[in-house]
Amino acid sequence: MSETMNVSKGARIEGGIDAVVIGATADAFAAAAMIARSGLHVVLIETGDRPREKREFSPGYFAVDGDPLAYALDQQVIDALDLYRHGLSFIARRLETFVRFGDGAAMTLPGDPALAGEAVAAFSEADATRFADFLEEERKTARALSGWFSGGAAPLIPALREIGAASFDGAVIGRFADQRLEDYLRAEASIGAAHRSSEAFTYLALLRRLAGETAGLQGGVAAIDGGGRGLASALRRAAQAAGVSIRQTDRVRTVIVEWDRVAGVSFDDGGQIRAPVIVSALSARETFIDFVGKARLDIEFARLLDFPAPTIATVRAHLALNGPIGDALVGARLDRRFLLAPSAATLESAWRAAASGKASNGVVELVFPSALDRTLAPEGCLTAAMLLHPVAFGDPADEVWREGIENVAREAIRRVAPEMSAEIVAIDLDAPERAAPPMFEALERRRRITDASGLEGYFFCGPEASIGGGVSLSAGRRAGERALRYFKEGGTNP
Repeated sequence: MSETMNVSKGARIEGGIDAVVIGATADAFAAAAMIARSGLHVVLIETGDRPREKREFSPGYFAVDGDPLAYALDQQVIDALDLYRHGLSFIARRLETFVRFGDGAAMTLPGDPALAGEAVAAFSEADATRFADFLEEERKTARALSGWFSGGAAPLIPALREIGAASFDGAVIGRFADQRLEDYLRAEASIGAAHRSSEAFTYLALLRRLAGETAGLQGGVAAIDGGGRGLASALRRAAQAAGVSIRQTDRVRTVIVEWDRVAGVSFDDGGQIRAPVIVSALSARETFIDFVGKARLDIEFARLLDFPAPTIATVRAHLALNGPIGDALVGARLDRRFLLAPSAATLESAWRAAASGKASNGVVELVFPSALDRTLAPEGCLTAAMLLHPVAFGDPADEVWREGIENVAREAIRRVAPEMSAEIVAIDLDAPERAAPPMFEALERRRRITDASGLEGYFFCGPEASIGGGVSLSAGRRAGERALRYFKEGGTNP
């Protein structure tokens, strides 16, 4: 049915627009720029607050919005939008990873995963060859799956179903003489996941981690200059250079649907922007239920959107330290990535605590942003940013929840740096992020959400379209490509 709009007297109806992109995420800007560079007139409606350059969470101590590390930035987007010319840069392209185990032992892995065998030899000589061989073989498998992870079709690999259904523990336990190597790999696979490593479908998380490519290195880790804000700024400049019109407002009321095609967006003052293509980078529920309504959606598709939100989450804590770290082993190189890899039993306890709404020690990923940018802390002092997982999803305004997380953060940094002499003078918490479902489930959900809404001209690159933690830009690229094909083919969804 055609929708009849009640337009307020004097409300503005704007035409001549080819595509509207809704959202303020990196994927929203990537999608908008990818569409606009082909000559289409694109309006990006930037919802929410713009990211700040940095925020002061204690006198003289600053935190930067967004993830300071990158694991899987889509090279096609970087090249197509010439993001390096627009300001994207890396402070460090191949970060070493310092691993602290539950028993206090430590291992340092090089920035290039291909060289991991040498580092493992210094830690467990008996495992050096088998660990290097295992990692190389899994990187090959991950490379074959990378297109699938980024939004393409599933590859024709005979063992795909078996790989997809495998648990991490089932695939890894017993491979190495030193079980702490299992703990390391489990920690890498567990960050951001909603399910234990003993459960089915969890091994793909490790392959997703190994599939990512940043700064030309598969499976590596890089530090972006300016963190998430630095990436956002480069994307904004690229979008503006491509001709995207950026408008900031939270007043979008609905997506206009006429018959089974989108026709624009309406605002709460009755105004409209008419456009045959809409791309949403908001959540699936906002995109389809709030903006369109269940009545206009296919029944099965609407049911798909009713999945329960995970109660497990990941939270980032920012710590202000009033002096040098003091721990000689950690302090020797602060410009590294630090990973706390607990034993399987300790991690299981953390899962149980999170499931019951409590906080306990689990996996920790730690960086010292002030070691990369000296403007973030007073002279001789440090800032630390740590990702804690798993934790119970909660509200930072809840004093009990917040106190529990802060206590875990205080203990975690001392587990990484047991000889730390600096005092923690302040802790600030980001809003927690709900954990991701198992990879196979997430991949299938993404396929159905991006393909089966039944609305012509409506495309999606929200959080459910991204697989794995961190920003990749692949969801925005895929949505932009699909929108372009739809527009150029005269209005037929690909």
